[in-house]
Amino acid sequence: MAQKYAFPLALAALVCAAAWAAEPARPDFTGIWTSYVPPGPRPPRTAGGGFRGPGATLPYTPEGKSRVEDYRKLLGPENANPAAYCVDYGMPSMMENAGGYPIEFIQKPDQLTIIYEVEGEMRRVYMGDRKIPPEKRIPTRQGYSVGHWEGSTLVAETTDLEDGIDQSSHPHGEDAKIVERFSLGTDEKGTKVLSYEMTLTDPAFYTEPVKTQKKWMPLANGYIITYRCPDEFWLALLDARRAQLKAGKPADAKMSDVYKAYEAKE
Repeated sequence: MAQKYAFPLALAALVCAAAWAAEPARPDFTGIWTSYVPPGPRPPRTAGGGFRGPGATLPYTPEGKSRVEDYRKLLGPENANPAAYCVDYGMPSMMENAGGYPIEFIQKPDQLTIIYEVEGEMRRVYMGDRKIPPEKRIPTRQGYSVGHWEGSTLVAETTDLEDGIDQSSHPHGEDAKIVERFSLGTDEKGTKVLSYEMTLTDPAFYTEPVKTQKKWMPLANGYIITYRCPDEFWLALLDARRAQLKAGKPADAKMSDVYKAYEAKE
């Protein structure tokens, strides 16, 4: 009886082994990463480098340009930004700005968790059969991300975004879609390099998809520290400046004014 089933079992084992061998190796992004520094002399820094420029050359639609200009009127003389007032960056700024402060990847077969040190901001890229049904998804600044493999490249598609008009790199509306590509390699010195590509599509804001790239390298003996505070005061500051603009005054309310108003209510 044992011999009767020996051949089918052996054949099944061979088929499974062949299928497993044919499955491409998946890179593991797990680790803590910082901005990549290429070998050799460091190039001179340029003003407004990276992704933090004013975005004047972005291909805005008339609606996109108008909304960005309206938002900038609220920024005041110090060019206020949400992160300075403890607000999550959201997508795609979270990924574009990561590096100066470290970013951590925790990879499992069904999920890639990404943690940016600033504000402890977190994303989850769901893979395989692990998905939140569309009717249960809640729009957030980070959006909802689904990943799949194309060979050894992880492709993540993000939707269900909140309006990201207060982002300085690539502001967008709530119907934007972001596609990211993650891949691992090494440079000429053998240093591990995590390459990143991002394409943002938002017909309401841009006349064409906008793309950007960056690289990270492992942060030796690195770790993520706690970096978190509330955002209520930032939103109150924007409300105060909206009221000033509506009254025909300069938008120059200060955070100290917000604190005083808050204390007066106590």
